[in-house]
Amino acid sequence: MHSGLRLWLQFRWRMPLSLHMIESDVPLQNTDVLRQPIRLLIIDDDVVDRQIYLRFLRADDRNVYVITEAESAEAGYRLIRDEIFDCILLDYRLPEADGLAMYRIATGTQRGAVMAPVIMMTGQGNEAVAVAALKCGIADYLTKEGLTQEAMQRAISHAVDRSRLRRTLDEKNRHLADMNTELIARTSELERVYHSVSHELKTPLTAVREFVALVLDGVGGPAPSMGQRSFLEHALDGCDQMNHHLNDLIDSSRLDTGKLRLRLQPTQAGRVIEFALASIRTAARAKNLNLQSTIAADLPFVLADPLRLSQILGNLLGNAAKFTEAGGSIILTAGAPADRVDQVEFTISDNGCGIGPEHISQIFDRLFQVSSAGDELMGSGLGLGLSIARHLVNLHGGQLTVESTLGVGSVFRFRLPVVVAAQMVTAAA
Repeated sequence: MHSGLRLWLQFRWRMPLSLHMIESDVPLQNTDVLRQPIRLLIIDDDVVDRQIYLRFLRADDRNVYVITEAESAEAGYRLIRDEIFDCILLDYRLPEADGLAMYRIATGTQRGAVMAPVIMMTGQGNEAVAVAALKCGIADYLTKEGLTQEAMQRAISHAVDRSRLRRTLDEKNRHLADMNTELIARTSELERVYHSVSHELKTPLTAVREFVALVLDGVGGPAPSMGQRSFLEHALDGCDQMNHHLNDLIDSSRLDTGKLRLRLQPTQAGRVIEFALASIRTAARAKNLNLQSTIAADLPFVLADPLRLSQILGNLLGNAAKFTEAGGSIILTAGAPADRVDQVEFTISDNGCGIGPEHISQIFDRLFQVSSAGDELMGSGLGLGLSIARHLVNLHGGQLTVESTLGVGSVFRFRLPVVVAAQMVTAAA
């Protein structure tokens, strides 16, 4: 629209209703950003008041109005039911109905949308009525006496802007709810696939492993030669790795869906540490890694799920072994930290390849791995170990942290609460 063009009131009568297309008699201040027309319903039996409203709106240099008039409550009801408006000017005193009573009845009847914001208009100011109007959901309350065009334009603009913003937010919330429903359905489907794959693969995998182990033990025939034994041991290791990856997939799925539950109990951390070290010793020996442990002599019981604690330590030790060059060192320590006597701190440190600062925030992400050169790595393993360890530590109420320097090594830490005497008594009972 050209900035110098003056737009005039156009209207047609529709008894007992009237529809007006009102654009400003004043040159628009900003024609490049023309606001969306405001669909306005005026319900007022006083023709003089309605003409005043039209004059005020015609002077608005910021908005365009599409105005429908109703001279009675009955006509207003029909319009609210059958049409959509952005705002409603409602007279408090109508011949057939009280404005508040009409609002309460009409609320929710606007087709396909929530009731448009209502501005209550009254001939005389009444604080009690104003409070009652605002309490029941009226957007604003204006008195006709002393009414100015600025006050009316401001009230309409604010009510419409708030309503449009609310509708936009509601639409986005509905969209997010739909997306969430779809995501839940897909996650559930993925979990079923994981479990199905696990069942279908683990059964034959277990059989393969057991038969390989029987051949290694010489059951059913002569013991294999040294060369054959080496092949069979590699096959056995492959079976164990596949079983480990399948378990990671299942655990990752159960963590995502919140179905993994801990069995917290007083746990002798020293025994769990010994088991975790034993599980990684073969891999460490294969790479000639120096595997050390420093465990406090008076290490107290911790409140933990022993199987999951072993899994956390195993994942962290396995990660350290994977990214530490042959001849390197891995150290596991457990003891009371200097600042908390009611906790036990577990630390797994290595002098491996380390992690660049650009990757520190990503290493706990599922499927993310980095190579010894510090680049993103695709291939070895599934990239689930650290993600699962972090989730399991979180379920224990702790936090898994990492400090690392590229080319120097990494240190992973987490803490668990010490079991108090009352918890020990309860567990024993």
